[in-house]
Amino acid sequence: MSAVIPSDTRPVILVVEDEPDERFLAATLLEETGFRVIEAETAERALAILNDQGDAVSVVFSDVRTPGPIGGFELARIIGVTWPRVRVLLTSGDAGDQPSDLRVSATFIPKPWRAPDILAWVQAAAGRPPQREPGIDVIGSPPPGNR
Repeated sequence: MSAVIPSDTRPVILVVEDEPDERFLAATLLEETGFRVIEAETAERALAILNDQGDAVSVVFSDVRTPGPIGGFELARIIGVTWPRVRVLLTSGDAGDQPSDLRVSATFIPKPWRAPDILAWVQAAAGRPPQREPGIDVIGSPPPGNR
């Protein structure tokens, strides 16, 4: 009798951030909370990952300002059209990036973000009950379970 190896059923979060320290912080935070994390430095790389693994990804957590021709707002728009079940969380430390710039269903959290807010939102978006209510500015549709 052969052993059946269970597949990894943890929700997958795609973290898109060009700053290595911030990407590491977000990825570590999410992995330690029981998520499987895929990292991307650019929106273009994130789209390639979604093309390959879009069915597995539950949430995309992206900086608004990413290097290359596609930024976070455009990435959120593409995801909303191509992978509508994938939830999008955008963040930015630039005062010029405002939640009103979103024209799609996504959530915006300004930097510096607080770990409990990110975790609560991602847990709710991935279908896990949040540990506490997030204190964030939600734009568009709320994550599943908060409707």
